[in-house]
Amino acid sequence: MIPGPTEIDERVIRAMARQMIDHRSEDFRVLMKSLVENLKQVLETKSDVYVLTSSGTGAVEAAASNLTVPGDKVLVPTAGLFAERMAEAFEAYGAEVIKAKLENGEGPNPEAVKKLLDQHPGVSIVAFPYNETSTGIISKDVKGIAKVCHDRNALLVVDAVTAVGGVRVAVDDTGIDFFAAGTQKCLAAPPGVAFVVASERAWEKIRSKKTRPPYFDLVKYKSFLERWETPFTPALTLFWALDEALKIILEYGYERWIARHAAGAAGLYAGLKTYNLELYAARGFESPIVAAMHIPPGLTDTAIRDVMKNKYGVLISGGLGHYKGKMFRISNIGLITRDKIVTTIFALGKTLRSLGLDVNVEKAVENAERELDRNWPK
Repeated sequence: MIPGPTEIDERVIRAMARQMIDHRSEDFRVLMKSLVENLKQVLETKSDVYVLTSSGTGAVEAAASNLTVPGDKVLVPTAGLFAERMAEAFEAYGAEVIKAKLENGEGPNPEAVKKLLDQHPGVSIVAFPYNETSTGIISKDVKGIAKVCHDRNALLVVDAVTAVGGVRVAVDDTGIDFFAAGTQKCLAAPPGVAFVVASERAWEKIRSKKTRPPYFDLVKYKSFLERWETPFTPALTLFWALDEALKIILEYGYERWIARHAAGAAGLYAGLKTYNLELYAARGFESPIVAAMHIPPGLTDTAIRDVMKNKYGVLISGGLGHYKGKMFRISNIGLITRDKIVTTIFALGKTLRSLGLDVNVEKAVENAERELDRNWPK
């Protein structure tokens, strides 16, 4: 129950168990076309999707390196560690980055972004994670944020590494100008592949750049995609794996896949709230993908995680960076099932009780099961 890498289906494992092929062959072009077309269905976009052999962080660097001109003002509303990493990427390519920490457990939202843009005129790019994995905070109304940005001639860059497949992203309808994502979260594929989509607004800036990155040059990727190839040697096994994972989602039904994550979140939060755990996220900003909780007084994240792992076989996560030792996190990602949610709530309750907290495990499990039964897609 960690926020990635997540478990993968046996079909995905088997898809990787094959001999290599020539990545300049017709066999690869067939694979590449299938992969891109399947991604376009999941992302709800008519634009080209560029597949990168890299982690999700590579997709974020592709955004910074293709869009940034030294001196650009880039606004990064931060609600956790991954927003800070986005800021670092833009700074590395010469941007003047304005890091604006959002308070009280809120994520980026139209009102906050509008206020920040009013305070900082001349911003050309706004960038943030759709879902902040480090704090369990999700952005609200990304479409509204995009409108605020476009009204001020600013591009919107979104890191959707943990959002894609967990919530509906609808890239075209939302108005995101540069969409960056990875594979090892809600798509239930192995890590090591990323993908990006750029709007026509973004392409105007990409084409105008005099210096582009040697590896993440999207103009080069665009040229090679015209013949269903990549400019550099792709991670073939991971391309097969991602294509198979996408086929599983589309066969199951994309809407049902998203609904399953929503149902899992409803069950998970029902159980967590029964234990009176304090969330990092403010009301309305709770991530359906990762729940992040303050550690109850007198306990440590290590103690909670060790008991859950060693006694109940459930693996959860602690905090990252300066959140280390201040929280624990439970994910609702990928191949999530009702049994996994219920088992996790049960194991957590038993763990907290064994560590001295007075919690009602039976009630928490009952509440989780009720929400799962109510929301689970047919």
